[in-house]
Amino acid sequence: VIPPSGGAGMKFGSGLHRVPTSDADWNRQPVAGEGEAIRNLFSPPIARIAEYRVTEVVTCAYTFTSNEKFMAHEKGKCLVVSACSGHGYKFGAAVGRRVAAAVGDGDIAGLKAWLRAEVA
Repeated sequence: VIPPSGGAGMKFGSGLHRVPTSDADWNRQPVAGEGEAIRNLFSPPIARIAEYRVTEVVTCAYTFTSNEKFMAHEKGKCLVVSACSGHGYKFGAAVGRRVAAAVGDGDIAGLKAWLRAEVA
């Protein structure tokens, strides 16, 4: 949930609505009532949630692994990192800092454990 600011309304989002596909551009049109269904997931804790009128619905494409964990894979001198839980946009800065530190100090195994949420 992102509160209203700068003339924009409140923004709601949920990773509960999923459609498996290998094409991120496939079926990106929202269905009738989808915005209200997502908004209603936030009641409670937001009181009188139905009073918020849905004015726009935009779909997003996320990459998920089967276990919804972040991952890293080494291929030669390349390190591929993906936030495969649908939450990558929220944690991009934190992940980027850990990746940079791991590349700098060589602790890729530690990075992988952190990305899998096995260590703090």
